[in-house]
Amino acid sequence: MEETKLVERLVAVEERSKSNTKRIDEAEIRLDNSERVISSLDKSLSVAVEQIKNIAEDLKQTSVNFKEAMMRSNTANSKETEILKEKYIDLEKKYEQLNSKIDKETVQKDAKEHRENAKQIKTIIISSIVTAIVTALIALVIK
Repeated sequence: MEETKLVERLVAVEERSKSNTKRIDEAEIRLDNSERVISSLDKSLSVAVEQIKNIAEDLKQTSVNFKEAMMRSNTANSKETEILKEKYIDLEKKYEQLNSKIDKETVQKDAKEHRENAKQIKTIIISSIVTAIVTALIALVIK
């Protein structure tokens, strides 16, 4: 009987061993699958992190380039503004010169017209006086 118990126990242990071996094999397969998935995720995450680093560097460089471009643009605008101010000042000077020239020409023209008017008035007065004298002489001669 002892032998039968031993055989039964041995059979039970072997069945448990087979069952445990089967479970261990399944667990190892799942572990291998999990390791493959984790390895794949790790590689994907590494690639994604590297891409994010590259994008961050690109953005940083773009930001620096944009800032430099803005500074160059502001400098160019300042220079353009200065050039425009200088041109404005030159135009103001030319305007003043033209205005002065026009005023001078107008004054000279007005003076010339005044002199001509004065000559005409003088001529009319002299002519009237001469006519009056001639008329007076004719009247004296006729009487």
